[in-house]
Amino acid sequence: MTAVDQKRVALLPPDVADAERLFALIDESRETLRAWLPWVDATRNAEDSRQFLAGVAEGARSGSACASWLIARDGELAGCIDIHGISKPHRSGFLGYWLADRFVGGGLMSEAAALALDTGFGALELNRIAIVAGVANARSRAVAERLGFVREGVQRDGLHLHGRYHDACQYSMLAGDWRGRR
Repeated sequence: MTAVDQKRVALLPPDVADAERLFALIDESRETLRAWLPWVDATRNAEDSRQFLAGVAEGARSGSACASWLIARDGELAGCIDIHGISKPHRSGFLGYWLADRFVGGGLMSEAAALALDTGFGALELNRIAIVAGVANARSRAVAERLGFVREGVQRDGLHLHGRYHDACQYSMLAGDWRGRR
């Protein structure tokens, strides 16, 4: 996968050379990320990030059900985004994303998500992409709503994080909807 650029935002292919920088981002925003991302506690050092990046890169080569990118703003690593759970027969997948705290609030995630959606509905030939976000995760839900995703409903106890269940909003975007917005 090649880097996708637009203005100040770039989606970069996963590369183990970025493991130290990726771990540093996770570590500096650990408490915020931990609230909604179950893998944060298991990411304890740069080696954990290296293994994650190596696995994602291998998955990309082998045609896994996930397309992942590192998000960069003006050349600085800022977070990650992916389309996971890709079902080729149903031409669908789920959008997941996170940013380090210092990059939140400036529209970066909306720009990165738009680039990922362009790829999902373009090169990946998906027809439907969903976002599942905790009802209390206002920032993640705001990304979905800013991009024009349709809120389909609430999954009662749809997320299990740190020993507790949380209701989750499910949103979706269809390829035709996205083409109409672009």
